[in-house]
Amino acid sequence: MEGVKTVKNKILSFLLIFTFILTLTACGSKNNDKLKIVTTIFPQYDFAKQITGDNAEITLLLTPGSESHSYEPTAADIAKIQQADLFIYNGGESEIWVDKILDSYGKNKDNFLRLMDFVTPLMEENENEYDEHIFTSLKNSQILLDEINKSICKIDSQNANVYTENTEKYKSEIAQLDEKYEDMIKNAKRNMVIFGDRFPFRYLAEDYNLNCYAAFSGCGSETEASPATISDLINKVKEKDVPIIFHIEFSNESIAEKIAKATNTKIALLHSCHNISKDDLENNVTYLNLMTYNYNNLSEALN
Repeated sequence: MEGVKTVKNKILSFLLIFTFILTLTACGSKNNDKLKIVTTIFPQYDFAKQITGDNAEITLLLTPGSESHSYEPTAADIAKIQQADLFIYNGGESEIWVDKILDSYGKNKDNFLRLMDFVTPLMEENENEYDEHIFTSLKNSQILLDEINKSICKIDSQNANVYTENTEKYKSEIAQLDEKYEDMIKNAKRNMVIFGDRFPFRYLAEDYNLNCYAAFSGCGSETEASPATISDLINKVKEKDVPIIFHIEFSNESIAEKIAKATNTKIALLHSCHNISKDDLENNVTYLNLMTYNYNNLSEALN
């Protein structure tokens, strides 16, 4: 395993040197009319877009529809980061490559915004690392919007009033949805949610005191759950009369389907918002859209 990490580090070091040359040649043609913001994953992309409106060019590094946890930056990606007015990243185990880029700048790069620094991280169950999916909490997302707005306003103080107004509007919409979650879950018939899949919803579960059981404790690279785990989930579904088995986005849904078949229930998507499809991106689907979709599916599962 160490050998793989060493190779990745060498490749990234080479990319940093190579992209330094690209950056020098590209800087002369930079369009200064709009802010250039680069984000690693979808929630940050949407937050920045909602805040800035038409005042920024926002780049999402993660290819729509791709697996977020195995992403590795290309030379072109690193060049975009180096040319950006603001680079927003999540932090956590799957984004440790950012540290290499930070090292190439020096320790204090003030246009790098690490979002996990602004919320209280939760540990992955049975793992010695923090859960990265901080954005599955509507409460966290309001904090993240504020921090992104602060950074954008520092860069473009001339439009700070517009950015802050947009931020407050989006925060208000998210807060209203958060209240709907609170009320629905408080008054629901049951409090158990079953995932026949990986589990990126620790922060959402913590917010609303949901009892969640999943085929995998977190979002590791496992693809097969043990027979004992599947049997245990089947028993829980039967005991509590759970009507829906959840899977996450871009899943093959095989484990969820196996549990649903054994319990005569149906399956549904609960979207972690980590990444979206190409169609969703082109159709301007928002973080709020996805979390509203989740509310509707959760409401059915709990009632």
